[in-house]
Amino acid sequence: MTTPSPQPETLDFLRALQPYLEAFSERDCGRRAVLLSEALAPDAEIWGPTRVFTGYTEISEKIAGFHRNWPDCRLVLTGGLITFRNTCHFPKAIVGPENEIRAAGHSVAELADDGRIQRVLAFWGTHPSLPESWPRQLANPLAAG
Repeated sequence: MTTPSPQPETLDFLRALQPYLEAFSERDCGRRAVLLSEALAPDAEIWGPTRVFTGYTEISEKIAGFHRNWPDCRLVLTGGLITFRNTCHFPKAIVGPENEIRAAGHSVAELADDGRIQRVLAFWGTHPSLPESWPRQLANPLAAG
């Protein structure tokens, strides 16, 4: 059985995500700047859990912080993309030098008109349980106790 070819919009995202992910592995600021300009629109944003990083300089500084906080690690895709028009959802992980997953999450990305990434909303961790007060009919019956 063969794997179906990706849809055109998926290919557009993969073209932008490759240099984006490579930038997270790049320690050389000059090379990282080139990768970011290939992947991101000039006013691109990464919305993190506590801050929004805007433009190549701030995003490059964010990546330098990533290298300090996660030495010898890299950011990788852990599955395929779900796309709709100019947005996609994808699973990701921070992987250590022995290919061990150190953290996992997912992101939602939006492409600019030029095919580069305009915005990334980054989410980390797993979803918490629903509160006990949540209506049972609106919850997964297999997960409700």
